[in-house]
Amino acid sequence: MKKGEKRDRADVAAEAWMAALAMFADAQPAGFHRMGAHGTSVLVTGAPMSLLNGVFSVAREADADEVACFAAAPGLAAVTWSVQVRGEHVGHRIADTAARHGLDRRMTLPFMIKKLTEEDAGATGTSEPRVRRVAGAEGDTYRETMAAGYEGPAEIFTAFTLPAVMDHVSMSAYLAEAAGVPVATSFGVLVNDLVGVFNLAVPPPHRRRGYGRAATAAVLRDAYEAGARTAFLHASPMGVPLYLDMGFRTAENWTIFTS
Repeated sequence: MKKGEKRDRADVAAEAWMAALAMFADAQPAGFHRMGAHGTSVLVTGAPMSLLNGVFSVAREADADEVACFAAAPGLAAVTWSVQVRGEHVGHRIADTAARHGLDRRMTLPFMIKKLTEEDAGATGTSEPRVRRVAGAEGDTYRETMAAGYEGPAEIFTAFTLPAVMDHVSMSAYLAEAAGVPVATSFGVLVNDLVGVFNLAVPPPHRRRGYGRAATAAVLRDAYEAGARTAFLHASPMGVPLYLDMGFRTAENWTIFTS
């Protein structure tokens, strides 16, 4: 951000998003992160997902030199990774840097924000599904449910279910159950008075029954009670209608370069 510019809600939320990822990386056995002077970070979690490793800029206008410098970090060679920057209008130098590293697939993701109110702290009632926080001891169930929701092999989600993650003081994992059957997952990360919403996953047989909404609402409820007043997330195309209906609004779109 240029000197004298005032931070807006999107700036604050973007910085909190980066802090949440750094927290997640710190909980991984081989995770690391480093931030530069101009809003760019290099981060490795070790998870086999490009969106969780790479070079990230949370500046309003990404610094092309800093992005290029961090893209050469040796630690990225061992993982699948991405370049992520705020906004849709990305300079050619950043696109060229991504291409030089084989990241020639370009996509956008909505970055959504919601102001939390007392309504978000409302009781969830006793109807199905039952949503509860789960600790590391139930990591296998959480991982299997999350994998089913994302329709991927369970082993690639191990990074999300380590005790260091699920038992972290600022991270909360949630499992929704209907008639005793796991039907959805969600995850919250508290960063000051903000909460990031992650890992919303509903296995295909259980979709369109309100389970994803209930799992998301549990994150917002507990976060509000813990002092959070703003929620943020990156939404998939499938999730956008739900989040809009829950009061989230798209603050901006981010550009992602992957292989």
